[in-house]
Amino acid sequence: MKHVDDGHTRRREYQARHIIGDLRAELASWTQRVSEGGPLEKHASQVRSVVRVLVTALDRLDAMPEGDRIDRCADIVLDLHHLWDFFRSKILLRQAPRYKEILQVTDELAWSLYEPVMRTATSPQGPREPPLTFPSRQPVPFATPRGSNFEDLLAYGKQRTLDGRKASKCLPVPLISLPWSSGRHLPALLAVAHETGHHIEDDFDLTPSLLAQLREHAGVPAERLALWEQWLGEAFADICATLACGPAYLWALSDVLQATGEIRMEASSSYPPNRLRILICRAALPGDRDAGSLPPIPGTPHPTDVEPEAVVNAVLSQAMQELGGRTLPSLIGLHRPGGVPQEAERLTKSLRTTRRDVPGIIAAATLAFVNDPSVYGAAEIGERCINEILDLRVDGKRDIADVEHKERRDFLAGNQLFDLLLDRTFVVDADLPAQRLSN
Repeated sequence: MKHVDDGHTRRREYQARHIIGDLRAELASWTQRVSEGGPLEKHASQVRSVVRVLVTALDRLDAMPEGDRIDRCADIVLDLHHLWDFFRSKILLRQAPRYKEILQVTDELAWSLYEPVMRTATSPQGPREPPLTFPSRQPVPFATPRGSNFEDLLAYGKQRTLDGRKASKCLPVPLISLPWSSGRHLPALLAVAHETGHHIEDDFDLTPSLLAQLREHAGVPAERLALWEQWLGEAFADICATLACGPAYLWALSDVLQATGEIRMEASSSYPPNRLRILICRAALPGDRDAGSLPPIPGTPHPTDVEPEAVVNAVLSQAMQELGGRTLPSLIGLHRPGGVPQEAERLTKSLRTTRRDVPGIIAAATLAFVNDPSVYGAAEIGERCINEILDLRVDGKRDIADVEHKERRDFLAGNQLFDLLLDRTFVVDADLPAQRLSN
């Protein structure tokens, strides 16, 4: 006679309750950790949004019939843990003193560009969670838009269970990654301004207007216009970074382009040739364009050299409805750009800058490095500028309004996430937006 363990089902039910309750308790504790006045309050909107999505999925799991919940609980909770750990590990890194400092710097740089656009933008989505910066093993910086698939960034390159594949696209925080090898080298961190430009374009629905301005005002021949339409996203990100950081961004970009060489231009390439990228940045420079303080233009003169200035003028000279009738330079343009070289000189003399803005301080440090790398190191300019930026940080959370809208959005995302985890026959959407890799 076969022995039947009558208590097995009951034990499995209580085990399911325990593992669901354990994840609920952890998520609740993180909501408290990002409360106002706490060490992680700057990340309150990001953490709370992710938590709302995951709790909604847990609520759906709790509501399943008992037998189904018992059968599926372990796999679904494992996938939820895996998604949560992707963000939790990045927030936890901010509690290790050495990484906390540099991530605060990169967060502040991203926020310095993102906030003024967010507060002015007329997007129907309203204010949105700012980008989360983090180091990764990827060799180049990249931006991953909110709501896109970041499965390849997860540990092991995918979800641990089959049902969790591609479910990462339901989480609502945009990402900016820098290679671990960037370390605390401030000139390398200027890439954050470029990646934030991608998020500004994506989050505030600027692409249709940017394309319209390019087509109507650039005056580029039709056969070249098709190329510039492909290049517009990267060109816009370079424009944003140049507006925010001035010539310092040109120097940082020029060094990267010289080190990596020319990108092979294919029909699908989103990058302009190196020469045109530098010319784009020159055309977008705020203030006087002192050619003596800029890196050389790569390559040889070509008739298409006139195109970048026409493209930049088309993008920047027009007020945009999506930006509340403002122009981009009026929102993220570098303040007092002409004074940055003098600030670089102050740094080489072991003096503090007189800047009160994060882009200006990093720009001054970058020019000091360009002028004399050995002095940059000997005078500990990078570390001193990191401290200057940290001194500028003010207490208080990043004010993100319209909580009711976000709660509805996260409720819908949480339900979509649960459906994806539940459906073993889920077919991957080939049209999901991909992460943007940048040089």
